[in-house]
Parts: sequence; C-alpha cells; structure tokens
Amino acid sequence: MAILLNKKTNKPVFLRSHHVLGRHPGSANTLLTNPEASRIHASILWNGSFWTIKDSSSNGTFINDKVIMTGVKVTLKSGDKICFGAINATCWVLTNDNAPKSMLMPIKSDSQPIELEGIMVLPDENNPEMTLYQEARGKWLCENSSGITLLEAGSKVSTEKNSWYFINAETIDETIKVESNLNKTTKPSIVNFTVSRDEEHVSLRIVFEDKSIDLGERTHHYLVLLLARKRIADQKSGIEESEQGWIDKDRLSQQLGLDENHINIQIYRLRKQLMQINPSAVQLLQIIERRRGEIRFGFDTSNTLVST
Repeated sequence: MAILLNKKTNKPVFLRSHHVLGRHPGSANTLLTNPEASRIHASILWNGSFWTIKDSSSNGTFINDKVIMTGVKVTLKSGDKICFGAINATCWVLTNDNAPKSMLMPIKSDSQPIELEGIMVLPDENNPEMTLYQEARGKWLCENSSGITLLEAGSKVSTEKNSWYFINAETIDETIKVESNLNKTTKPSIVNFTVSRDEEHVSLRIVFEDKSIDLGERTHHYLVLLLARKRIADQKSGIEESEQGWIDKDRLSQQLGLDENHINIQIYRLRKQLMQINPSAVQLLQIIERRRGEIRFGFDTSNTLVST
C-alpha cells in the first residue's frame, strides 16, 4: 500500500484510493494542522496505474518545492516531497507508491493496518476467530461464528482483543476483476470424494470451469465429507434447499472429536489449499457456509460423488 510520511512527526499515513487532505475534520481523511492549509486542500488519487495529486486550495500545494497548478492532476512518484499551503510548511514524503489495497485500519492508533489479500484469518492461523476472503464479484466477506457478513467501507471488524474498520481499495483493477467474474460459473460442476473402506483416507477432486482440481488426500477433507453427506441425505429427504445440510457445531465437534477452534483451523486450511491451487477460483471458498451455531457443505449436491 502507498505511504505518505509526515517528516515532522515521522508518522505514516496509508493512502486510500481517493485520499483527501485538509483542515476540515468531517471531510479530510488526513488532517492538516498548519494555518496556511485549506479546509479541503488537496486530493491524492490512484488512477489504476499510478498516483496523482490535485490541488484545490487557496495557498497552493508544492511538489519538490515547486507549486502545482490548481485543479490539474499531477503524477506522483516515490520520494516526492509535498508541502501544503506554504513551501516551508510541514514536509510530507511519498515513501511508497504501490497500488492501494483493501485493508483493516486499527481503531487503536498504536496498531498497524492489515492489508487484505487472498484469504486471511484473525487473530492468527492457530486461533481463527474470523476469516476474510473475497467472493466472486470481488467484494470482501467476513465470516465468524455468527455467519457471513459483506464488508462495506467503514464496517467494523472485531476479534476478542482488537477492532478495525474496513477500507475498500476501489481500484480500477478491482473493477475489471469484478466485471470479469460476473459471468463466470459460480459453482463447481463435479465434487468427487474418494474414501478408503475404513474412512481413514479421504481424497477430494473438484471440476470447476472445465478444469479438474485435484486436492489430494488431506485430514480436513473428512470434515467436508461429513458435511456433504448430511446435505445429500437432506436433499434425498426432500428438505428445501435453504435448510439442507446444516449441522449444529456442537454435534459436529462430537462427530469429529475436535473442538470448535480446531474445526475452524481445518476450514481455513481447506480454503488456503484451494487458493494456492487456483487463486482465481474464489467461488470455491464458499464450499463451507455458516450461520449462527451451524455449518454446512456450501454446494448443491446433485453432482457430488462419494466413491470407495
């Protein structure tokens, strides 16, 4: 992510894709305190390839000691020095000009922001209280014991010990990704489990968009198998689709001999495996669904096969 460093305080500002700087606390993403700065002084924007800055002030914006024209976008590069309102005002330096990313901004100022990429768990992989990942249209989802929430700009995300608010990158690249995914197949055409007679070994293969994804044999595949079997049984019993396959988490813990935290770890490992094999197949991350107190296999089981 791009960083604008205040040389007076040595504190970094992590740039949003459209970042406003000024003295007005209700409008600016970053407050300027020098008296020469305007209420809404300048905007720094990501155009999909590089960062630009546009001045909208009364006293001007200076890049490397030269004033820029008001209302005209000027390209920024790493190392550029920026002063707002006066050439001798507090200097800011663009120390990183990477593309913006969606992130979690800590509510406590002494914590670091978290870049969102791929699939992530909080607070860590050994204690996954929540999982964050993107769905097919590029929107970020937050999944915890209560279910799945679509994250919007400003959404609060909390674990037992920390809290963040969500910032959406909203980049041109993300828009292209969203549009390209809208017409993609949203579900796999075949989910095939191969199970040993003693059920000690479970292999999983998924056919998605005419490509076979061999996930091999993993411990967490037995969890998926149990969930798939429950949904298959419910489908055969004529239970309506929205209620098929749900298993109470306590009952599932008893069946597997695992506590809830270890079940969460297995689900994370499954999703991480899917992302590593096929990073573009974000639809497959919804192979597991949650709602309060329950969990189920996330795909229609019409083409789910179990063989020994």
